[in-house]
Amino acid sequence: MKAIHALARYFPDKCGGIQVNLTELLPKLRSHNIEVTIAAASNGSRTEKNYEFNDVEVYRYPVFPSPKTQPNHGQFPHGKFEHFANWLSHQQADIYHQHHWEVYCGLPHLRLAKKLGMATVVTIHYPIPICQRTTLMFNGEKVCNGKIDIVRCSKCADTFSNKLPAAIVKSLSYLPQPILSSLALPTSAYLPASLNKGDLGEFVRPFVIPGYVAARQQSLQAMAKYADRIVAVCDWLYQALLINGIPKEKLVLSRCGISYPTQAKLPRVRQQSEPLKIIFLGRWDINKGVDILVQAIKNLPLEIPIELVIHAIPQDEQYRKKILQMIGDDPRICVEKQLTRAEIPQILANYDMLAVPSQWLETGPLVVLEAHALSLPVIGSNLGGIAELVRHGIDGWLVPANDIQAWTEALQMLATDANLLQQLRQGIKPVRTVSMQAAELAAIYSNLHQ
Repeated sequence: MKAIHALARYFPDKCGGIQVNLTELLPKLRSHNIEVTIAAASNGSRTEKNYEFNDVEVYRYPVFPSPKTQPNHGQFPHGKFEHFANWLSHQQADIYHQHHWEVYCGLPHLRLAKKLGMATVVTIHYPIPICQRTTLMFNGEKVCNGKIDIVRCSKCADTFSNKLPAAIVKSLSYLPQPILSSLALPTSAYLPASLNKGDLGEFVRPFVIPGYVAARQQSLQAMAKYADRIVAVCDWLYQALLINGIPKEKLVLSRCGISYPTQAKLPRVRQQSEPLKIIFLGRWDINKGVDILVQAIKNLPLEIPIELVIHAIPQDEQYRKKILQMIGDDPRICVEKQLTRAEIPQILANYDMLAVPSQWLETGPLVVLEAHALSLPVIGSNLGGIAELVRHGIDGWLVPANDIQAWTEALQMLATDANLLQQLRQGIKPVRTVSMQAAELAAIYSNLHQ
């Protein structure tokens, strides 16, 4: 059986958890007699490129010129789409499996695969197909159920829309997509980003956001039409797809797994006299909540034995500078270099806990599994995928996401009670592996290929 896995980007480009998981998953799929080829966009490129990465054939299709990010999910084929179409039509694949839902790898790609007669699978790894704000946090403050509603979603994604009556917001959603796609809008018109007073986006956004929400709703229904199976990687995402009318018979809940790391040394065992050593692994991104974690530690009395080390991936330089300013000369908090995948297991073994203070609905995250695989309890936000993986008081500690006082109190308790830390460590069970994930995926493929 031959399967094409399609993505918006792939290694050796800068990538994230989706690609990391896939590179570990593909060798396991081979053990089920599934031949895999990667197709990934190469944004800004005019030409195709073929190479191998980790013994897997990779085809990079050109995307030129760089398309606008809205309306989302690529309702219209991007420039040079014919290269992808020609390549896919010659693959003679049995399965087409898509991992992104955006303009570089979206609806046109899925629709073409279905037209060519392939069995089609889409894995949803993030809230983007459902949420215009992209975080599934209503007004950025509380968890949303994910139900797409033109008026509600428009006012959540763009506060300026609150000044318009609901009837007008609804009517603006009927603006034709070809017009929305052709408008020369500033970047700030596309996302719920902060605006400076007088920016063009301040006046334009209320008139286009409803159309973007409508486009997102329409593309989700188109996904349900052209995908034979839609894989949700966590329960909250599964429920959000159901509430938006995705047929239950097409939905599958299949979580990501990890490869168990080879431990170079035994995990650290903290003594009562030693500080609680906490590590953060993630991006310099406000949604990752490093500021919450840093402020909580700074609120602790200096005599509380605790240390935080931040190993973050570059993304938002302005946010990184803000955190460094917050830290100041506090000796309990330090920022270290970004870690490679190979370094993570050995570095994690030097710590007592992993902190995951995310301010949005994660669908994993894989780092929780990696910590548990190395016997590290997790202190994390009581949100989304984190709350699905961490059992409060058993193998970790869950805290209200943006409640700094609650984080401060939880950290103080964990820092002063070494017995609690040991209790949490003993509660950790074996984690889900990529072999389990591959077996489930192979069963999906086999069922569709019959």
